[in-house]
Order: sequence, then C-alpha cells, then structure tokens
Amino acid sequence: MKQRYFPVLIGAGLLVSVSIITGLANANIDDASNKRGKFMAKKLDINNDGMISLEELTSRQDKRFQMLDLNGDGMINKTEFYGRIVTMFEKMDSNGDGSLDDKEISKVKLHHSGKMKNKKKRV
Repeated sequence: MKQRYFPVLIGAGLLVSVSIITGLANANIDDASNKRGKFMAKKLDINNDGMISLEELTSRQDKRFQMLDLNGDGMINKTEFYGRIVTMFEKMDSNGDGSLDDKEISKVKLHHSGKMKNKKKRV
C-alpha cells in the first residue's frame, strides 16, 4: 500500500519545493526591476487614474495592429505581416546577396549590444 503512494508523495514534495524556491527567488527582485514594472504600469495607465482597465491594456495592441494593417481593411495579410521582417532583413543583408553571413550577423549583434549597454547606463 505504501509503495503505491510513494510516487505521489515524491511528486507533491517536489511541487512544494519548487513553489517555495520560486517564492524565495521572486522575493529578491531588485529595485531596478521593480522600478521598471512601475514605469510600464504608469505607461499603460493612459488616463492616470491609478488603475489599468482592459481598454487601456488592449489599446497598445490595437495601435500595433493598425501599424501592421497598412491598407486599413481590418485584416493583416501575409505581405503586411512579413513586410517589416523583409525590410529588416534587407537592411541586415549589406552585400545584397539574399542571405546573411557571419559578418552581417555580427554587425547586428554589435549594434544591439551597444544599445543594451547604453540603456543600462541610463537606468
């Protein structure tokens, strides 16, 4: 009888352990992360009433949808969806051969890592 419940007890013990570890990990959130969360919440609170409504939460996605819906028909077709990706790829493909080599990818990595360093310095 005990052998039948042993895997269940082990599973339950692991589940409790993981939840405790997760709780302790989340309790040590640094101030920068907390400030970033508050900043994002304030940014979402469009009418500054101290609360985020469903309308405020979804308005950002509506704006993104409208940016992608280039012809304004209320639908995003394949060309509209991939348009930004194609533009980005073409910018990255500096030699215009239709593929990205290590040198082109390294340029993008360096460019983005520089942006990340600048963002960290501003905080």
